[in-house]
Amino acid sequence: MVRVAHISDTHLGYSRYAKLCPETSRNQREVDVREAYRRAVEEILRREVDLVVHSGDVFDTIRPATHVIIDFLRQTDRILREGIPYYGIAGNHETPRLRSTTAALEYANMLGARFAHGYEPVYDSTQAGETTVGLALVPHGAVLDRDLVVSPDPAAEINIMVTHGTVPGLRIHGHELGDVDLTPGVLDQGFDYVALGHYHKHHRHNHNSYYAGATERFSFAEADFETGFVILDFSGGEVRVEHVPLPARPMLDLPKIDARGLSGPELTEEIRRRAESVELNGAIVRLKVVNAPAGSEVDRELLRELRSRCLNFSLEISAAETAPEAAGEPAATAFGPLEEELRSFVEIRRERGELEKEFAAEFLERGVEYLRSAAEEERAAS
Repeated sequence: MVRVAHISDTHLGYSRYAKLCPETSRNQREVDVREAYRRAVEEILRREVDLVVHSGDVFDTIRPATHVIIDFLRQTDRILREGIPYYGIAGNHETPRLRSTTAALEYANMLGARFAHGYEPVYDSTQAGETTVGLALVPHGAVLDRDLVVSPDPAAEINIMVTHGTVPGLRIHGHELGDVDLTPGVLDQGFDYVALGHYHKHHRHNHNSYYAGATERFSFAEADFETGFVILDFSGGEVRVEHVPLPARPMLDLPKIDARGLSGPELTEEIRRRAESVELNGAIVRLKVVNAPAGSEVDRELLRELRSRCLNFSLEISAAETAPEAAGEPAATAFGPLEEELRSFVEIRRERGELEKEFAAEFLERGVEYLRSAAEEERAAS
C-alpha cells in the first residue's frame, strides 16, 4: 500500500478585516490560515504518509511577506525531515505575471521539496517504499497552453498528475483573476490519480480526480464548505480517497431579513433574533436585509455589541426600491467599518498585482478622505 496526502489552496498570507491576533499582533485571518496549514501538517505526519502533493495556491499573493514564507518553510521542513517527499505546483494566486520573476515557491525547492512554478510541466519520480511513483506537475502557468498534453510515466507503478484549474462542467460561484479552465484532454491521459486545486470545496470530478478543498474558508460562498485535505491509499491497482476534515474559523451567512413594512425598532429586533439563533463568538458573520423602508435605522448599540463578539459582523441593507426583486442587483449599504473594508480591498488587489503601488496609495488616500468627509457631514446633519 502507498499512502499519499493531497493538500491544496492553503493561501498563506491571506489577510482580511482589521482585527489583530493578540498573541502575534498580526492580522487575525493571516494567523488563521497559518494555523490551518500547521494543523494539516500535524495530521499528515500522524497519518504516516509516503508522499505529499500540494495542488496550488500555497500562497495568497505573488509576493508574500518574509514571515509568511518562513512560516511555510518551517512547517514544510517538518515533513521533509521525516524523509517524506513533498511535491507541488503554483496556482493562479502565486504565479508571477512576468516570466522573468522568481516565484516564492523556489524557497521550498532550496529546502528539498519540488514545486513547479513555471510555464511548462515538470516530470519527476520518487520511491514510496518499493513502489515507483511518477509525478506530472502541471502548474497554473502551463495550463495556459491550450494544446497541453501530459503523459504518465510508463516506468512508474503509480502515476499522479498535480494541476490547478476548473474542470469541465464545474461551475464555481464568483470567478477571480487568473481563472483557467482545464482542457478535457489533460485529465484523460490514464493517470492513476489527478490531484486538483483551485476549487475550495472537496469535490469528486470522476473516479480518479478530486479537489482536495481548502484548509480555510475565504468567502461566504464557502460558508458551508468543510475544510481539510485528502488521504489517498493505493492498493491492488485501486485508489481509496478519504477526506480529512480540519477545524476552521466559523463563517456564518445568516438567513436574510425581508424588512418590508418594518420600523427601525422592529428591524433591530429581527436582527437580534437572527444573532441569538447561532453562536457568534469569534465567527465571521454576514446578515443581509432586503426591502428596508427608507429612513429606517438600526440600533447602533446592538451593532457595536455584535461586532465586539465576532471577528467581523457585516450587515448589508438594501432599500426597497433597489431590492433584488425590483432591480436584479441590490444596492447594499454595509453598516460596518467602511474605512477598514476599503483598506483591505486596496491592499489585497495591490498584493495580487492588480493595482500599481503608487496608484493604490493615491486611491486609498482619496477614498479615506471621502469616507471621513461623508462621516463628518452625517454627524453635522444629525
